[in-house]
Amino acid sequence: MTDREISYVSTIARCGSITQAAEQLFIAQPSLTQALHRIEAEYGTVFFHRGQGGLRLTEAGQAYLNASKRMKQSYQRMEYEIGEAAGTRRGRVTLGITPFQGRLLLPGLLTLYHQRFPMMELRLLENSSAQLEQLAWEGRLDLAILHRPFRDYGLEYISLCREEFYLAVPPDDPDYLAASAGGDSLPLVTAEILSRKSFNMLTPNQRSRQVADNICAAAGIVPKILYSTTSFATSLALTANGIGAAFAPRSFARHYEKQYRTACFRFPPAWNAGWELVAAYAPSLPLPQPGLELARIIQECVASMPEVCP
Repeated sequence: MTDREISYVSTIARCGSITQAAEQLFIAQPSLTQALHRIEAEYGTVFFHRGQGGLRLTEAGQAYLNASKRMKQSYQRMEYEIGEAAGTRRGRVTLGITPFQGRLLLPGLLTLYHQRFPMMELRLLENSSAQLEQLAWEGRLDLAILHRPFRDYGLEYISLCREEFYLAVPPDDPDYLAASAGGDSLPLVTAEILSRKSFNMLTPNQRSRQVADNICAAAGIVPKILYSTTSFATSLALTANGIGAAFAPRSFARHYEKQYRTACFRFPPAWNAGWELVAAYAPSLPLPQPGLELARIIQECVASMPEVCP
């Protein structure tokens, strides 16, 4: 069982297709097929069911991946314990983070981490929330900085903070001007106001869209969607130019407020309009000590940065 073989099996399992897995691994499809056959022959069994829906792990295939997770964590624990005994605290930890959170968190996080653990190796992977969630579930990340609610997997997590969502509207929006006339720059939106809006939504596979859909359900409305985009910046840019309203987490709205001038409503507390920033990890095994140390530093960084969470 080598790192490369583990990568082959886990990528095929994630993609459900030899062809797609080969593209992600940057190898030829026949070469990946031959490699899988060699791995299966070594253990005398098959790792995938082959059906119309694609490839699915057999019990043996899942056992192989579970064993690889345990081996990885045992090796990490060995490195850490040897380093502790030698006074060097060596080891490595792999952190997944979205590009936006990386821009906010990584400068302070990396500085603090390397000050405290100069001999520890911190590997970074930037990707979408959906990809990070799956990689954390597979044990390929020690920690992933994500937002709850999770989309597809029941990960374990350490809570970092909760962040509310705002409704961004054009600065001259009549409902906003009326609601803020009393001096409240962040007035409360009502279901009636929300029902009159058309929206720039993020795409359905994104975590923030899940939150936006939950807000609309709590308000009892079916949203009228003008445009779908993968970018908060694009949705806020459209809104700033008078094209629809947008749902945005507080940190995103604050981050882009100088670039894209919008006005914001807050939502009623009963609508539960927000998400929770967490450090997530696979539930199959306890978080190794290097991961725990990193999680504590992440908590410190988030607590000291009001632009990440209030």
